[in-house]
Amino acid sequence: MMLSAVIPAYNEAQNIPATIPAVLDCLTRAADGGEVEVLVVDDHSTDGTFEAVMALGDARVRSIRLSRRSGSHTALRAGLWHARGDAVVCMAADGQDDPEALAAMAQQWRGGAQVIWGLRQRRDDGVLHGLSARLFYLLLRLATGRRDGIDLSRADFYLLDRAVVDAVRTCHERNTSLFGLIAWMGFRQSAVEYTRRPRTRGHSKWSVRARWQLAKDWFIAFSGVPLKVATWLGLASSFAGLAYALWIVWLVLGHDVHVEGWASLMVAVLVLGGAQLFMLGVFGEYLWRNLDEARARPNWFIERDSRGEVEHGGT
Repeated sequence: MMLSAVIPAYNEAQNIPATIPAVLDCLTRAADGGEVEVLVVDDHSTDGTFEAVMALGDARVRSIRLSRRSGSHTALRAGLWHARGDAVVCMAADGQDDPEALAAMAQQWRGGAQVIWGLRQRRDDGVLHGLSARLFYLLLRLATGRRDGIDLSRADFYLLDRAVVDAVRTCHERNTSLFGLIAWMGFRQSAVEYTRRPRTRGHSKWSVRARWQLAKDWFIAFSGVPLKVATWLGLASSFAGLAYALWIVWLVLGHDVHVEGWASLMVAVLVLGGAQLFMLGVFGEYLWRNLDEARARPNWFIERDSRGEVEHGGT
């Protein structure tokens, strides 16, 4: 039996010397005598992250460097492509994901669970981010019909059985969320709670723009609700227009009231025009994703590999 850890890293050279040995120690204890490996995926860092991993000099640690910055979810998928373990844990390089939770996750995996989510006990990223995350996951749950009861708004890292890893490898779509993909796949899923640790070095790379892009990709990739909104918006506009027209007829014929048309006409044009442009943008998002998929380009390219094995994936 082998346990693997996949760790995406972007400009985490300061955290590597502390994070990787801690993960190795906990992974070794969780493996209970089995083999372990740690695969660090350098997301084209500019601070020597790849060299920091190489400096550890541990045969159980491997690093691959992507040819361009692709985001943590693409880096994770590249790591899953190369991981050899019977179970693979995916976690961050900043040391905030507590590796001590690996023992409980491995225990649940041996008990038959195939996806084990690590859920932080509380969110410490501010009231606004916390509320927006809960609202997003609530909308996503309603849109996709998920009923497993796992609060993914608190999910940060996870352990996957080999069957799930192989299933992920068969999915080559580009503009998606790895979290969403795993949740959508099903399998036997469970969760382990842990206390998220404070970051000791560096700063978070998750900007508001990155969060918004991920949320948009997740919602569009796993829900057709935005497209269905166009139908309901069209019906609502039609009924509103019919009701307004009947009201105008009633005023003119029944009460001899002269209705000025300029203001009402401009309001109708602006409201309907804005709604149409918005829905055109929604259609464009889906159309762009179809075009991007039709190109069938690899999701990533490997610039360097600590073992000298260069293999591109995602085609």
